[in-house]
Amino acid sequence: MSKKRRRRRRSSRRLSCLPLLLLAVAVVGVPALLVRSCTVSFFSPREIPMVGLWDTKRNKLISLTLEEYVQGVVAAEMPPSFHLEALKAQAVAARTYAYRRILRDDRIPEHPEAHLSSDYRSGQAWISWDEFLETHGAAVGRALQRKIRTAVKQTTGIIACYDGEPILAVYHSTSGGRTENSEHYWNESLPYLRSVEDPFSANSPVHYSTATISLEKLAEVLGVERVNNFKVIERYPSGRVKTVEAGDKWFSGREIRERLSLRSTWFTAEILGQEMVFSVWGYGHGVGMSQYGAQGMALKGYSYSEILQYYYQDIELQEVY
Repeated sequence: MSKKRRRRRRSSRRLSCLPLLLLAVAVVGVPALLVRSCTVSFFSPREIPMVGLWDTKRNKLISLTLEEYVQGVVAAEMPPSFHLEALKAQAVAARTYAYRRILRDDRIPEHPEAHLSSDYRSGQAWISWDEFLETHGAAVGRALQRKIRTAVKQTTGIIACYDGEPILAVYHSTSGGRTENSEHYWNESLPYLRSVEDPFSANSPVHYSTATISLEKLAEVLGVERVNNFKVIERYPSGRVKTVEAGDKWFSGREIRERLSLRSTWFTAEILGQEMVFSVWGYGHGVGMSQYGAQGMALKGYSYSEILQYYYQDIELQEVY
């Protein structure tokens, strides 16, 4: 065979392989380039923390994602009829509270295998969807469930931080007109838990209430011989009671509230006959976000971020996952 003919045959073989090479580049090369530049979540899955929750009603440990947990907290802690922005503020507060505990590895003393409990007395309440739907009914419950899930989804991964750290995102039902400094209820002064005016919660059904107890029962509960000298000695600038004198003892406002199951430490007391009548403003410890205040702000057009930044001073909202 001539050299010329052999060169022509090799050239034709190379030409016949060209379409196969182009196909290989299209099938393998282009997707590879796309993968290297792609930021879609399934190539970089977001790491949502898991929560170890002690369910007090079922008396067992439950493992669920932080977002699933937040849904149950919002459902338990805030009326689901509230404005979506108020529910979103509640979702961020609940997520921040839980995320902080997970990060610090805080545990429930009675159940150290769990970071959180469904009992509100340990921090914040939580409810299962089965119980929620049973409470509200199937039809209404499903609509409210979708609303809560929307609030949580639209704030996924967002927490409140101060100086780069998750805050202690405490909250309460109703302030009574002004929130409280953290050190006036607990021992620690936190820069983001400062007292602020709160006109937004004035429409709360528990903005003002009264409570009555017999003088005899009051003396028994306080462990004194008589309570005719019951007197508020000192108040904090917010109006809440700091110190009370009764009998031959002095009590903190918090002690009086807890012993008598008053709705807050913002109260006055008056003897009428053989009874003591307490006038009470607000519901809860009064520190951090007022839930009815959040609702009031939302109804006035404030966003969830504006609500949070009003009740928690100088915070930043960060997306942690």
